[in-house]
Amino acid sequence: MMERLRSMVQHNLPAKIVALIVAVVLWLYVMNDQNPAMEGTYTVPVTIENAPEGYQMSADADSVTIRVRGPRSFFVAAERGDFHARMSLADFTEGTRAYAVEASIPYGFDLVGISPDKINVNLDRIVEQPVLAVVATDGFPAEGFTVAKFEQEYKTVMIEGPRSLVDQVAQATGHINLNGLSSDDTAEVKLVPLNADGREVAGVTLNPSTTHVFLKFARSLSRKVVEVEAHPRSDLPPALKLEGITVEPSRIEIAGTGDVIGTITSIGTEEFSLADVHTTEKRTVKLVLPSGVTVTDSNVTVEIKVGAMK
Repeated sequence: MMERLRSMVQHNLPAKIVALIVAVVLWLYVMNDQNPAMEGTYTVPVTIENAPEGYQMSADADSVTIRVRGPRSFFVAAERGDFHARMSLADFTEGTRAYAVEASIPYGFDLVGISPDKINVNLDRIVEQPVLAVVATDGFPAEGFTVAKFEQEYKTVMIEGPRSLVDQVAQATGHINLNGLSSDDTAEVKLVPLNADGREVAGVTLNPSTTHVFLKFARSLSRKVVEVEAHPRSDLPPALKLEGITVEPSRIEIAGTGDVIGTITSIGTEEFSLADVHTTEKRTVKLVLPSGVTVTDSNVTVEIKVGAMK
């Protein structure tokens, strides 16, 4: 059997070798002519590996174009999903830096290039810090009323976000509209992070993002200036006569609701005794204030002028 097989192989061997060579040459010709080497590109997303926690990340690009070379038949069979790009941030630093892009391509292709081959990535640390909370009032209460008490639940709140944005925030500001209000109320006010120029800083969060404001209203106080009247007792020693009493100040500003002070034309002093007066003197006496009336200083000075009886 083996002898017969050997005989078949060796029979007309030179012709067979020539035929094999011709077949190889023809195959190479056909491959180069019908399936030539060519270049092509694939645009693919970049997978980020080893991304650090606690940072906000932004990149100049999120995809790259991979250029490869290979036989045309490979391109026919290949799909974009067969090509991959990745970028590792294992050796990251805070701030902006260029990181190299690597490509994975199917067997049979040669990598020509990656565009871009590096991508700028910015890493901004997420931080949290307190910031002043300020609630401003807009408008005016109902006529005849004023804000007697204004209490804000939170004077500071926490702000969180990328360090570069958090550092821009000067305060958290809210507004409450008082127009037409007259009843005590509790309002929830939304807070907005603002920079030193009063512009909103986007990209940060406030915790809490609202604060309650407790409002108490009172009737508005009116003011007017009235005369001050001295009220001495009639107990001056018999050897003396009262020549006059002057009050300093002689007129004083009083405050109160309009219905209370509307009819008041003067404010009197407490009664004071003249029994121990021996010569002209000055003394301090208190004013008697009606209910609901206030003054800046409830004390006045009276000068008591006396002379000898003739």
